[in-house]
Amino acid sequence: MWIFCIQKGDKLSKFKGSKSWRLILLFSVFALVVVACGGDTAEEEVAEEAPETTAAPATTAAAAEEAAPSGPDGVYKMAIYSDPQTQNYWNFLDTNNDVWTGYVMSGQATSLFTVSMPNYVLIANMAAELVETSVDNGDGTWTWTVPVAEGYEWSDGTPITANDWVWTYNTVKDLGLGGNFLSLWKLGNDEQQGVTSVVAVDDYTVAITQNYDAGLSGWQYSVAQAPVLPESYWGQYATDRETLLAAPAEEAPVASAFVYEKLEQGAFYTWSYDPNTMWFGGETTIYNGGTSIAWDNGVAPAVNASFGDTSGDSFTYTSGPFVGTVEFTLYGDQDAAYLAFQNGEVDFVLNPLGVKRNQWEQLSREPGVTQVSNFSNGMRYMAFNLRIFPGSDKAFRQAVGCIVDKEFIINNVLQGIAINMDGQMPEALSAWVAPVTGVLADCDGLSAEERFNKSVEILQAGGWTASDWGSHPGGADRAIAPTGLKGPGGTALPSETMLLYAPGPGYDPIRSTFSLFIADWMQQLGFDVVARPTGFSVIVDKVFTPENCKDWYFYMLGWGLGSFPDHPEAFFASKNDVCEGGFNTPGYNNPAFDAKADEFAAAKTVAEAQAISKEMEAMLFEDMPYIVLVTTPILEVYRGTDVEYPFTTVLDGLTQTGSGYPSNVKVNK
Repeated sequence: MWIFCIQKGDKLSKFKGSKSWRLILLFSVFALVVVACGGDTAEEEVAEEAPETTAAPATTAAAAEEAAPSGPDGVYKMAIYSDPQTQNYWNFLDTNNDVWTGYVMSGQATSLFTVSMPNYVLIANMAAELVETSVDNGDGTWTWTVPVAEGYEWSDGTPITANDWVWTYNTVKDLGLGGNFLSLWKLGNDEQQGVTSVVAVDDYTVAITQNYDAGLSGWQYSVAQAPVLPESYWGQYATDRETLLAAPAEEAPVASAFVYEKLEQGAFYTWSYDPNTMWFGGETTIYNGGTSIAWDNGVAPAVNASFGDTSGDSFTYTSGPFVGTVEFTLYGDQDAAYLAFQNGEVDFVLNPLGVKRNQWEQLSREPGVTQVSNFSNGMRYMAFNLRIFPGSDKAFRQAVGCIVDKEFIINNVLQGIAINMDGQMPEALSAWVAPVTGVLADCDGLSAEERFNKSVEILQAGGWTASDWGSHPGGADRAIAPTGLKGPGGTALPSETMLLYAPGPGYDPIRSTFSLFIADWMQQLGFDVVARPTGFSVIVDKVFTPENCKDWYFYMLGWGLGSFPDHPEAFFASKNDVCEGGFNTPGYNNPAFDAKADEFAAAKTVAEAQAISKEMEAMLFEDMPYIVLVTTPILEVYRGTDVEYPFTTVLDGLTQTGSGYPSNVKVNK
């Protein structure tokens, strides 16, 4: 499933599960983990909008700690530029799921399944095998019975058993936890599909029952990857939600080789190698469609396992950790963080959407610096509010979709630093990308005059009237806007100016630029629309809060996506309306789409899911609750003379997929 970033002040777009032997670099990625994907910064500033920046000094640099005597030496230094909100994993998933918290979060949780990187292949994590089929109980429920691998322990010495799954599920359910817990541990009831019980058949067999026969998006890439934590530590605090979310986490057990060392809010955070860990070592072989693991470190149970198609070309790496300390130093902003990188203070900057292109090219000229460019697994978009007029009118949305010339902005204004996206799927996921149909296809390649005329035709065909339909003089000139516009049945336009909320140029010049042009094109169609630069968190609070769901017309934000593309259901199924606490901000409600979304959720094979997804995309091309705008490449830099990664080519980059891969990086200094 996919993980969604709604961009709330630099938020996480990848859930990090246990850094276990199978996961030392393989982080779990779940659907519906809504996270703010922060820093949504452009790769290159738009000249007239680029803010002046001054390098803020680092708060306090973390003092390098000596590695434990029996562990590896060396310090891996990373920069962050926003303060994590908590070290408590429960608080992180419930309310404080921002990206910076996720980066610095220790490996407090584990899961049955996970996804290997860089190939995004489904593999077993704490499950002894991939159990992908259920048993029909004949009473409207289905059960997956999964063997849990024996012999693994939390860092406090407590065995990891089926009882951890039972206790975690019951805690989520009984304490009424919210946020991403409800997306990961989907609770089933009479009104909602999801988990109805988790039972320990014995210490190393867990039976998970759901009230529907879940497919890929409801089992393999969802509940089977839901996080579990140890009762041995957290049980003392699980008396009520508030107590659990406020509990100290500095001594929390982990399924990882690293534990918290020094935590100084507003300054720095360090992990140190646990000399008693069992989570280290082993070889992983990566194929295009498969993954093999061979591990025997003499402490934990030896494992040899293969998943997917393990044929064809491959490469093998040895898992770490290779460093004794992981150091996160907080800087005032990203410019200060990259200045620290340039000065050799840090090896890597954790940046959710990568360094700006001009800075990327500038840093490449520094001695020892290596550049990395990867496809982004995300998108920027504009949303209409379908609950209120005129966003409720499909002809209006289609007319706007037609007159918006994204390629003009990309090529002539942004100088090609962004990549056009028409649909919901990133180009790199080629097997999932649907052919463009409807208005977007009809208007592709048209001139400004032709787009204006076509948009007017769409409005007229949709029952709109005007006292004067205006005209376009041709060329680069603006159109003479229609006057006296009325919607179908004589519906009057709002008397107030309609605002298009978008992050300002200092936060994201790409969306800021798009908002100015799109507002102008809507004005040329006769609609009183103004682009309003707005703080990121302000937009999020406005459009993702149920009580505000009818209090806006248009906005621009972005999504970061996860390992399985089931996000269209989350964004557009009517049951997920923001008014009801979901993520469907436009309020899109199409019974035919809902039916297809249900079919998608039941799909048992990837091929079946892809075919249904393309049918869903065709409906979105027709109804246009979003105008999907662009994606951008993820540009990163690291000091190649000092650090070495097992791989650098991975969809969404080193930051988003592995938080800089601290468990596998080698430090050569």
